[in-house]
Amino acid sequence: MIESLTTNLDIIIPVYNDQTGLDKLLLSLSKQTINLELIQVIVVDNHSEIPIRLPDTSFPCHLIQCITPGSYAARNKALSLIKSNLVAFTDADCVLKEDWIEQGVTSFLSKSNQMERSIIIAGEVEIIPSCSPPNLAYLTDIYFGMTQKKFVQGGKYGITANLWVRSEDILELNGFNSTLKSGGDRDFCLKANQKIGTVVLYEKSCIAMHPARDKKAHMIKCKRLLGGQFDRAKGNIIRELIALLLHLRPFIKEFFKAIRISVPLRQKIRLILFLLMLRISVIPEWTRLFLRLKKSSRE
Repeated sequence: MIESLTTNLDIIIPVYNDQTGLDKLLLSLSKQTINLELIQVIVVDNHSEIPIRLPDTSFPCHLIQCITPGSYAARNKALSLIKSNLVAFTDADCVLKEDWIEQGVTSFLSKSNQMERSIIIAGEVEIIPSCSPPNLAYLTDIYFGMTQKKFVQGGKYGITANLWVRSEDILELNGFNSTLKSGGDRDFCLKANQKIGTVVLYEKSCIAMHPARDKKAHMIKCKRLLGGQFDRAKGNIIRELIALLLHLRPFIKEFFKAIRISVPLRQKIRLILFLLMLRISVIPEWTRLFLRLKKSSRE
């Protein structure tokens, strides 16, 4: 155990209907290489169908409730309880490497000292197979999914599966946009950059492991992303149509990338068809959202 780290840390974990995942995550926290007295874990039950319970832990761990739907609302709910200068976010279905806290805190402090501006650390999110042998859903996550380094370099943001923020900064910015169904992490990072000059930095040694999604989870994610784009359209028909096109357009890039992947031809064809299925699966959801909004606007 590393005793030299003296920086306190709050860890915020939203959870919805995933007691098993939460138990595994908390177990991985109990194996960290630092003094566990330095951390406070805040678990936010986002109105699960079966109420979440906390197992016995070797560190301070609190459970609070958030009835407002959405993980960003749940994360915001926990902000009033933070006590430390540093906050780390992760997800209930993640498992953390034993040195996750050590690497995250060390990286944050080191890079903060090097920079003359506010920073956010986006740690690596490593995809692990959820079944054996790996299926099409796993390959989709590996080649087209959560690539933290790509998000930081290309989009200037990090995802909340492994995100480290100074408490003062997130409180000043009033947390995440709780009205968003998806993209709240991107929205927060860009807002931080625009308002207080924050820069997002990637840290490959701070690793959270995330199980690959199954087919159902991929489809739910696609619908959630479309819902977020639809909300931002704010009832504008043209923007609603653009939201659908923006969701379908990436398949062209995915198609050419899939062609170059080193897998057997038969599996490559199945992967391309799987990607196409995911993209077009949102059309019924788009139609439902479109008709619902038009009906409500007439009433």
